[in-house]
Amino acid sequence: MSVVNDHICRLDAQLDQVRQQINDSNLASLDISKHKHDVDAATKHISDLENVIGSLSVTSKSEPLLPPEHIVGFISKLPCSLLEPHGLLPDGSTDSALEELMWLAVAKATVQTLGVVLKSFLGQSLLLSDEIFYWDAILDSYWYTCAYTLQTSPFRVWRRLTKSHPNVTGSGARARPPLPVSSRWAQIYEAIQRFFNTRNLHALQENVVSPFMAARFEIGRNREKLKTLKDLNAGGIGLLMKECFPTPSNRDSCNRTGPISISNQLRGTVYRSVVLMETFLQKLPSDSDAFDFGGSILSAANEGVARLQTESNNMCAPPAPRLALKRLQDILLRLLPAQKTLTFATLKKHGRPARLVRYWLPLSVMLLTASTTLSILTNHRHQLIQWVFNIGETTIEFWNNWVLDPIQRLIGTIRHNEKSEIALMSKNSLEADRSSLERMVIDFILDRGESKPGHSVLDINSIANKVREGDLTPVLKAYEKDLRTPFVGTVRGDLVRALLIQIQKTKVDVEIAISGIDALLKSQELVFGFVGLTPGILVSYATLRWFGGIFGNRRGLRAGRQQDELRHALRNAHRTLISSTSTISGLLTYRDYGLLICETEVLLNKAGTVLKGVDLRAFREDISDLINQRVVDRQLEIFGRMGWVYSKWIQ
Repeated sequence: MSVVNDHICRLDAQLDQVRQQINDSNLASLDISKHKHDVDAATKHISDLENVIGSLSVTSKSEPLLPPEHIVGFISKLPCSLLEPHGLLPDGSTDSALEELMWLAVAKATVQTLGVVLKSFLGQSLLLSDEIFYWDAILDSYWYTCAYTLQTSPFRVWRRLTKSHPNVTGSGARARPPLPVSSRWAQIYEAIQRFFNTRNLHALQENVVSPFMAARFEIGRNREKLKTLKDLNAGGIGLLMKECFPTPSNRDSCNRTGPISISNQLRGTVYRSVVLMETFLQKLPSDSDAFDFGGSILSAANEGVARLQTESNNMCAPPAPRLALKRLQDILLRLLPAQKTLTFATLKKHGRPARLVRYWLPLSVMLLTASTTLSILTNHRHQLIQWVFNIGETTIEFWNNWVLDPIQRLIGTIRHNEKSEIALMSKNSLEADRSSLERMVIDFILDRGESKPGHSVLDINSIANKVREGDLTPVLKAYEKDLRTPFVGTVRGDLVRALLIQIQKTKVDVEIAISGIDALLKSQELVFGFVGLTPGILVSYATLRWFGGIFGNRRGLRAGRQQDELRHALRNAHRTLISSTSTISGLLTYRDYGLLICETEVLLNKAGTVLKGVDLRAFREDISDLINQRVVDRQLEIFGRMGWVYSKWIQ
């Protein structure tokens, strides 16, 4: 919700209180002893007025304002007989209920018109602020100023070449006819050649430095024009926000009782607001006293109210609502469109150059190099097509090998799929080698006759158990014994058999170690699955984030920038309040108050992109307190509160 919308909703709520008071006091006192024809006419008029009042009321807090053509249409639906002085009923009687409802309808239309005018001024002020910021950026940078000079150089040259010369001199003698464009170009070329031949520094200043200084002078002039118009609009916003439907008057009208008090208070407020809007829109084109126009407009508004009372042929009685509605229609149909036309004409004349002016140089370069670029692309089209295919194929292979396959293996690990298990060796390999070692040791012992013939099966099992535990003592003893006579042991074969048994034992030990590593890997299969999937996911995420940042709305990437904009907007609003000029009573002037409203409108727009929910509602309440509080010291206290409350988003 903007500042203007909140102000209009508050005024409409106050008028609804007046409406309720009117319904409670006046409608109950409607004289039912009148002629039936008069009662029917009064009832019809009341129904029509209620319909118009309901149509002009605020139905949505987010969009409380009606379009100007709708307001004019609802005004035209008011009963014609009630728009004439003392013409409330056909017999000329003045029914208080109809009179109060008629003025309430006029007040609703005035509030809607006030909202339309304020909304128009506020939007124009924001546009003017953007244009002023553009010129400030140009003036602050030497390179930007040079770029602006280059952008506008063709138009400067054209204006100089096509500049008209008088045909008759001041003495009456006939001057020379203007030279054609080709001759002027020849003169410029000769002047440039003469300058380089003579190395005249004065000519350098006139031909090189002067365009740059002229551009800076033009930028400063445009900026001052826009700033003057912005101050006028800001002064109008502050004037209308303070003086149209002032809060104390509305409270007084709500606290008073009786139809005469309500009618008189409402009439005076409505007429003063209507005349104030009309007077300001009429005097706005005159910007000679941009900073001191509040008093003149207020005095002119007071004179307008007195003139309206004179036009109503009765200086004592309040004027008829017909004149107020007529002026509202004039504001909506003539004065406000004329003011918009004037503002946009000023923006077009003194605002930033058109896009064609700003981008004619790169566009010209593109047009001049288009044929060369097209020929290069045509000659290398096969390489470019091959690059595109290679990029696509690489992307597909990367996705399949580093994203899809690891995901499938990870899912298989979670589901205990045997195909996805990590294995360094076969499951039966260790058992087969261990059984072979046991048989080799048992056969070696039996062949050497170290076991007695009466050896039982238990002894053989005991030997097998020892071998399974890694105990090869009988084999090692035989190996040590044969080493004393290696030749005999080799011929007999026991030494070779013992050596081969030890080799088999080494193989079994290696397989046991590998089986331990294999068991460790199997216990961490899920971890290794995620480790294998992580590079592909990270690369894919970074790529998608990059493409999203290029082609998307960049909302996530701009979060920090939005916070910076909110901080700058809060700083600008505080700076506007600090640098303002307050009156003797400590209130802001109309211009400073309007500038503060413009800055708070920008602040609300920036806050809507950063704050959400309860924080945004609290921020709007603080802005409402800031606008409704007129004393500068209290406003500074509100700014201090906002500084520490919303420090999380502005630091």
